[in-house]
Amino acid sequence: MLRMARIGRNEICYCGSGKKYKRCHLEIDEGAADRRLVARGPATLRQKNLMIIAAAKEIFHLERPWDQVKSGMTDARIKAFYEFIADLWPLTTPSSDRFPPPTSGLRALYLGENMPEVMVDSVFRFSLYADQIILPHPFDNPHRIREEHNPIAHPEQWRLQTLRVGYQLAMLAPWIAADIVVLMPEPGDFNPELFFKTAEMARARLGDDFLADEDIEEMATTDARIRELYLLPDDHIAQKLREITPGITNEKVAAVVRFAALRRKHDPLLLDSTLDQLPGQMTSVKVGTNLETALLLCQTIGAFPYTNVKFRWKEILSVGKELDPNSQVWSPLTHAFQSLDFKFLNKLDSSFAVEMRNEGRLSGFRAFMRKLWDVVDGEPDLAKQEKLALDFRDELGSEYDKAKADWDAIDRDLMKWAVPAIAGVVESIGGFATGHFNMAIPGAGFAVQGLNELIQAHLKRQVFRKKTPMSVLIDLSEKRT
Repeated sequence: MLRMARIGRNEICYCGSGKKYKRCHLEIDEGAADRRLVARGPATLRQKNLMIIAAAKEIFHLERPWDQVKSGMTDARIKAFYEFIADLWPLTTPSSDRFPPPTSGLRALYLGENMPEVMVDSVFRFSLYADQIILPHPFDNPHRIREEHNPIAHPEQWRLQTLRVGYQLAMLAPWIAADIVVLMPEPGDFNPELFFKTAEMARARLGDDFLADEDIEEMATTDARIRELYLLPDDHIAQKLREITPGITNEKVAAVVRFAALRRKHDPLLLDSTLDQLPGQMTSVKVGTNLETALLLCQTIGAFPYTNVKFRWKEILSVGKELDPNSQVWSPLTHAFQSLDFKFLNKLDSSFAVEMRNEGRLSGFRAFMRKLWDVVDGEPDLAKQEKLALDFRDELGSEYDKAKADWDAIDRDLMKWAVPAIAGVVESIGGFATGHFNMAIPGAGFAVQGLNELIQAHLKRQVFRKKTPMSVLIDLSEKRT
């Protein structure tokens, strides 16, 4: 590399850290050629997922305490990471390397907020109820970004976003290694025509009713809003406090400013600097792919969408097709689900949560869900659906009782678990969140007009599902029993 040719091992590193090159970026620069060679070779989607985790660990040293990861996330390392992503995901990547292979298991596609902490929580919460969870990539493909904002050309603009990506990858690494979580790129990244067609279909379906005010409010989580405040310069925080609380004392203002500095230091998703000390930062609140693309993926890879966002749930339900307007054949089962409280793993250490899966916790309930999936995916006729719905409703009660025993066992294990922090980012062990498991199974499935033709024309698939048979909402807003 040119950098290595220009800089001696004992010279001051080019990154401005003040350290000698051999103790700073020599290692990452020396590994660049090997990373490029590995990334440009043939690989399946799973192999690419494992490569991403390995590269992120090598470049950012994710195994270190998180404060060291934060302080060591230099622009040079950010650039190296996105160079690897660009090499791994060229726009010519064949579809066979972008889609997970067929499976007989229960595969769920996450269709919700793509913010790191929300996505990780959503993986934990549904991990006991599906065999495999498909997540959209948490990072942006440099090939799709203009030069003036490209992370390879301008890594300084991507410090905050890359910190969040690193956090996500550190937390998800055990799940990806266990093949419980699969990161998958957006099909539109590799096929602009497909991207624009699905976007046009979404606009035609939604019309002017794209996002209501309450939908925007739902996306803006409290934690995200507070983090935005912590990044403000000290004088801006003081000004806002005085506007919100007239008469507040200078001592209290100073205490809040000091607290904000502490939060920036200790929050895994915040840089230590305030926004006035940083170049402009590329950040975004993503809400996953549009519904058309999500259903296209579900029909192609054999998955069902699940979400934690209510406006997404309304959108999914809007494309549910019943065989008979007067007959919701699966309502006995879906109503039975709605009447029960479910427990979901919540804010847990990543290794503990994976161990619960590896020990087979709730395996009986997953088997029940897998059997249900096989049936609804097999398109039984109307008469059979009505009887099957009653049979599954009765079986749900028995499986729910078994699940409660597993929840109790996990609770006991939580009391004994010694909490090893993943990359130093987990402050404490969590537990369960109690909520509602909404399930929808329209008699004729979820479908969008014209989608099957897109799959045939742009993905070149002749064999695929013609509809998505079911969907799930995780609702933690209220208990039902």
